[in-house]
Amino acid sequence: MSRIKTVKSVASTLTIAIAVGFLMQYGDADSGAGNAGTDEQLGQMRGTMMLATNPQGEPVFGVPNVVTQPANHAANVRQIVAVDAVYTEFSVPDMGTIMAIPLPGCGTSLTAQRKPAAMVDLVISSPCHQNANFVVEHEGLRFTEWTDSEGKAVIEAPALVAQAKFNVAFDNVQAQSVEVFVPEIRRFDRAVLQWQSKNNVQLHAFVDDADVGQTGHVWSASSHTPEDARNGTYGFVRYLGSTDGELPYQAEVYTFPADLMNREGNVSLRIGVSVSGQNCEREVDAATIQTNAGDKLLYDSIAIQMPSCDRIGQVDFVDDQFADLTLAAGE
Repeated sequence: MSRIKTVKSVASTLTIAIAVGFLMQYGDADSGAGNAGTDEQLGQMRGTMMLATNPQGEPVFGVPNVVTQPANHAANVRQIVAVDAVYTEFSVPDMGTIMAIPLPGCGTSLTAQRKPAAMVDLVISSPCHQNANFVVEHEGLRFTEWTDSEGKAVIEAPALVAQAKFNVAFDNVQAQSVEVFVPEIRRFDRAVLQWQSKNNVQLHAFVDDADVGQTGHVWSASSHTPEDARNGTYGFVRYLGSTDGELPYQAEVYTFPADLMNREGNVSLRIGVSVSGQNCEREVDAATIQTNAGDKLLYDSIAIQMPSCDRIGQVDFVDDQFADLTLAAGE
């Protein structure tokens, strides 16, 4: 009797299972055709019919209740101050682009030719740097210049040593260099004043206690020429550089014949500064270079103290920034 009941129970269970499966399939078909029911309801119906096993291998209806939440990435974001609130320079100079291999036709050529009084003509050609700012460097001397609309420039520069090497750089990247032998530098001494700003600074030489405007007053606006230096008289001053550009390098170089040391007298080197509303009562950083007939170079960094603002529009002279140039009588 129990055996008959067991068979009936199994048959009833199978009938229920088949009926439930039919209803699930029928419900899925209806929902797919007529979009009946919400996704949540369908998910619940399907979820209850999923078969899983526990670690013991026993069948379990339903799925584990695992709750996952998206990570709050915004909580890990740190607020920072805007860059322009920390660095007030809104117009930042261009850093330039470093090219390991120049583009075809973008190479830079640099040639040098000797001129009288140990001067050198530099010829620059850089087709891809039209109307561009560049820096010339030689033994610590630096000054800026510009190319023309074709990327060319011709400038005159003083040699400071006999085996003179000149470098040209665009956007802080060295483009080309050239060497030239200038033996005539052994006949001359040179004093260099250089600065990196738009300030109007000048180098003045006063020979034999000359006063301003006299023949012995040598500066960039006087009529002295390289021929005067070759003749062993007063020497000459050359201005180098440009005030255009973000960070202009400027320099003035006084060249005088070494024979001048064989005469009695002295040479007083003084710095002339034009006082303006932008530089009055401030310091202007500068540097000096002095040569000894192309043998030794003497470097120094200086700070030029500008006069008070009640002298705006005037030119003041600053002393004692160079080594003394005493002209001793020959024995």
